[in-house]
This record gives sequence, C-alpha cells and structure tokens, in this order.
Amino acid sequence: MSHKKSPDVDTNRENSLTELFIKPPRLSSRGKIWNGIGLEQHYLPPGETPEYSLEKFAITINLGQSFQIERIIDRHLQKGLMFTGAVGFCPPNTSQVIRWNRDTNILIVSLEDELLSSHAVELLGTDQYEMFPHLITQDALIYQMGLKLQEQLKTNSSDSRLYVESAATFLAVHILQNYSIQKAFIREYAGGLPKHQLKQAIDYIQSHLTQEISLDAIANYLGISRYHFCRLFKQSTGLSPHQYVIQQRVERAKQLLRRGKLSIAETAIACGFNHQSHLHRHFKRLTGTTPGSFLNS
Repeated sequence: MSHKKSPDVDTNRENSLTELFIKPPRLSSRGKIWNGIGLEQHYLPPGETPEYSLEKFAITINLGQSFQIERIIDRHLQKGLMFTGAVGFCPPNTSQVIRWNRDTNILIVSLEDELLSSHAVELLGTDQYEMFPHLITQDALIYQMGLKLQEQLKTNSSDSRLYVESAATFLAVHILQNYSIQKAFIREYAGGLPKHQLKQAIDYIQSHLTQEISLDAIANYLGISRYHFCRLFKQSTGLSPHQYVIQQRVERAKQLLRRGKLSIAETAIACGFNHQSHLHRHFKRLTGTTPGSFLNS
C-alpha cells in the first residue's frame, strides 16, 4: 500500500480525532450538546495515520466503497477488506497505526469512557470493562444507529439531544453486551415504570415540550439510570422517550391548529419544533396528512 502520512497528533487534546487526518471532517458533532458520544464524517484520500491512541472508544463505519485496510496494534499487523457497511472498533488508550488504500467515506462514532463505565456497573458488576479491538465486523444495529445519528446531526432538530442520548445509551449497552470480554448480565424488569414514576416522567415531558429535553434530566429527576428509564418507559408506553416526545408535540400541534389562532410556523415553535418543516415531517408521518390539510379540514 502506498499512502500519505497524516500530521503528528497530540492524543491528549480533545480534538485529536480530527487532527488524525489531513482533511477536516465534512460533518462533526463538536460544539453540539451530545453527552457521552461524538460523531464525525470523513472523506479521506488514501493514507496512513501516525501512531496514536484515543481516550474514547472509537467505532468506524464504512459508508462508501470497499477498501483495503491495515492496522498495526500492539506490534501486530491486522489487515482485511473494509466492505460497505462494515464496522470496526478500537478501545480507549490503544496504540495503533491505520493505513487504507483508496478514497473513503467513513463515520467515526466515539463513546466516552465514563458512559461505558457507568453502564458496565449495571451490566458487568464493575466499572472496569475490556474489549477486543475488532478491525472489521458486521453489525446491522450499529450501522443503522450510525446513519440515524448522522441524520440527527444534519437536521439539528429540537429532539436531537433526546435521540442522541438514547442512542448513546443503547450503543454502550449493545457494545458491552456483545463485545465485552466479560459476560454481561441484562436484568429483566417486568411491568414497566411504577405508576408514580411514569406520571412524574410524563408530567416532566409535558411541562418541557417547548424546550430541548434531555434524557439525563428525566432519568435524574426520577432517580434512576437512563438505560433503566429508557427500557421501563418503553415497557409502560410502547414508545421510546424520543418517540413519545415527538408524538406529544404533534398532539399539541393538532390542538393549537384546531384553535386557529396561530400560523403553522408559529404552531411549530409553540410545540417545541425547530421550524415549520420539522413539524411538517413528523406531523405527516404520524397522522398521514400535512398540517396545512389538517388546518383546512
């Protein structure tokens, strides 16, 4: 493989992932309120990284054509074909060099060690986790979640934070459950949230519909972990917290449109949507009609 080497990188700096490559990312979550998770999309010419390690758990998702990849990790050479949709992992603080032979289009999802450690306590009984650094694997769930995170970053909608925090939670749990060397234990809970906690959660959501809602804020309000909350809330309502918030915003939009005092654009803002097109997309998806048609019916 012939390659162009990327510049030296200070792996202690927060933006070291960006500094690994010659070109800046086409898309980045830097500057967004994404708790525990980050995302970058890179279009890269053939090349090679310097030797580096990151403090975060890095997931690489190939969105483009297949390419040959080589990785030197702990003085061992790994190589293979990174096919379209393939996923690769590198645990935190793992020294490596990566080379690739053609133009690439990749997503890099990074998970904070604190996020993984907190869920490891629930799943492994310890905050210490250990995972193999898979160079290439196939994981449809991670691939699809990567695409959805990319979409959330592009749209930057008012529900992005709630979706991203939920996705970070389920990604962390999925990785610990399926790729940890230690055996993960998923505790089963029957019956969903206790009625008083479900009411507290719903009341919190209703009173914050016009604001950007944080999954951590709801879970902390109830005094439970966010993974625990996500699972039990869905058992109770049949919807994820993110789906429920969108549904309730659309229901509120229907109420306001019936009153006829606000325009569609004003209704969107009054219900917590970023803009009219954001309301239009979710309204049509959930009701089968547009806000304009609903208003005139």
